[in-house]
Amino acid sequence: MLVTPTRDLRKDHDIILKVINAMDILRTLLKEHIRGNNNTLNTNLLDIVKDTIDFAKNFTDRCHHGKEEHVLFPALNDAGMPKDEGPIAVMIREHKQAREIIDRIDSSVEGYKQGRSSINDILQGIEEYIMLIQHHIFKENNILFNIADMMLADKGDEINNAYSKIEHDVMQGKHEYYEHMADALISKLKVDNSMI
Repeated sequence: MLVTPTRDLRKDHDIILKVINAMDILRTLLKEHIRGNNNTLNTNLLDIVKDTIDFAKNFTDRCHHGKEEHVLFPALNDAGMPKDEGPIAVMIREHKQAREIIDRIDSSVEGYKQGRSSINDILQGIEEYIMLIQHHIFKENNILFNIADMMLADKGDEINNAYSKIEHDVMQGKHEYYEHMADALISKLKVDNSMI
């Protein structure tokens, strides 16, 4: 059976969307804190925010975006897709925006712990990140990846092997850890209503 050049990236998207769903639940909990004039986040909820930041920085950005930026996009460029305009340029710009938002959320969490940031600062970053990543994944899954699967149809095995190398080098055996984290985040947020 022919392996598509985007098979592994689509699997990553499924994992990333689990964390986006967890962040959406988190967003609701943070809004309830704000509506209830509760200016103190309990440690469990703050730990979950930090877990989503860890996931976004390591799995989504370093691993998944690394596969796209170091393997898929250069392969598409070699096949004739321009890298300085069009889909590749848009995706790279959105990767950069995602990094900036996650860094801002991380700074807001640290600022919150030191009394310099509010729950609203954290919430705003989470809302921006959810929106950006949902739209980004939609565009990749429904447009760019379909184009890539056609343009690079004969390179599926080669490209997926290159993804595996990046995953091995970047994740250093932690891919399953982050897959488990994606599942665990939703469970923690749905089960523990005492976080509100």
